[in-house]
Amino acid sequence: MSGQVSLKLLVNKETNKVVFAEAGKDFVDVLLSFLTMPLGTIARLMQEESEIGPVRVGCLSSLYDSVANLDKECLWTETCKAMLLRPRNSSEDYCRSLKLNIDDTEPTGHFLCSNHDECSSGLSTFRNGICHCGHSTTSVVWLPEHVYYKYKGFVNGGATFIITDDLVVIPNAMDAGLGLFQSCGVKCPSSVQTMTVNVTKTKVLDLLKCSLLSKSTLTDLFLVEKPWLQNSSFVPSVVGDSGDVQIKVKLVLRKSDGKILFAEGEEDFADFLLSFLTLPLGGVVRMLGGYSSVGSIDGLYKSIVDLNDDKYLTEKGLKSRLVDPGIAPQFQSNICKQMFPICEHATEYYYSECPFDYCTIVRNQFYKTDYYEYNKNFEKSKMYSRLTLVDPKSSEGSTNGYAKGPAMFMATDDLAVAPMTPISGLSLLSRLKIPLNDLEEKVVAIGIKEGLSILKASLTSSSALTHGLSPLLTVVKEEK
Repeated sequence: MSGQVSLKLLVNKETNKVVFAEAGKDFVDVLLSFLTMPLGTIARLMQEESEIGPVRVGCLSSLYDSVANLDKECLWTETCKAMLLRPRNSSEDYCRSLKLNIDDTEPTGHFLCSNHDECSSGLSTFRNGICHCGHSTTSVVWLPEHVYYKYKGFVNGGATFIITDDLVVIPNAMDAGLGLFQSCGVKCPSSVQTMTVNVTKTKVLDLLKCSLLSKSTLTDLFLVEKPWLQNSSFVPSVVGDSGDVQIKVKLVLRKSDGKILFAEGEEDFADFLLSFLTLPLGGVVRMLGGYSSVGSIDGLYKSIVDLNDDKYLTEKGLKSRLVDPGIAPQFQSNICKQMFPICEHATEYYYSECPFDYCTIVRNQFYKTDYYEYNKNFEKSKMYSRLTLVDPKSSEGSTNGYAKGPAMFMATDDLAVAPMTPISGLSLLSRLKIPLNDLEEKVVAIGIKEGLSILKASLTSSSALTHGLSPLLTVVKEEK
């Protein structure tokens, strides 16, 4: 039936828990698409109504809400806020064909510089960008329709899979036999029963929520009427080294319990936190060494790492889009202190002067120079010229991050970002009812190790700064 996907569950009758599910392409494609979603998209979807209702994931929700509340004067352009609240998915073309696609982010558009006569090289994926020549990017251009038709999701249509309660995806192959039942705790056939469920878009939204907050996702999704979902406990991990990029911040701590009340820093600190919303979930798990501690996501991620991509995925090299996805083009560029080991997805654009009333763009990363297309008489029929991407975060054709500077910003322990002034800092302390003699300040440098620790804490804790910077807080206590 259109608009839903059938799923067969094997349920342990004694414990009323899902042992595993049998699924085909449509359901597995949905699961894999979660790894490509930017954290900002996830934070937005978590707030939507569903059978489970709105939920909050770590500090992502408060970070997202604070961006929504930022005054436009705090960001370089109005587009900056749109980029953070509705970040693009670098694999949106693959998600376009999903039978149940819950991401309603507007598809990427393409806009050329309006100064056609003098400038033909400026392109933005956002309307009203400022070209290098000073004019705005307002002329709409289109990708050829055949570009979209070649993407057919993630897994091959004929394949079937077994999915465990914690979302480990296993191909339905010869080695998935009796050992699978034993490993899942099935002692005899009479202890289990099968049931068929229909998955709708609303159920997929709840699937995403459960996958981020539960270690028994399928049981909570299908068998528990009101599942009790909560963030996983923060587990510190040692990932990365200090690195060359460091951001200086001042921490304001409560001496009585060592909790960070807020941190203040310049626009590079704000950019560091705001960029969390642009990071794809699979890329975050990869940077954390496969140990994000987020619900059932690590099990899903590791099973895709082990998947035979030549046999089960729709095209060669697609696995990297799932287990090492890049940031969408133009979302990371020109952030001066980008420290995370993740790159923008490489895409190059070429412009074609057409003998029609519209123009097209050919997108292919393998064309490195301008090239010609020949007709059957070997005459040059079209010329494609490489385009230069215009930074949509730029206000005057210059290069910028998201946060406008020079300025000071503050971030609370749950990563709510706001402009920093002495009065705003004092107002926060007043609301928290903390006496000034219980406060302590400490200037620290955040490198990649500390940055990844804050990122991990933001997914599982409501105190991302205190948990993420706990090694530095230990130093503070030792210095007393």
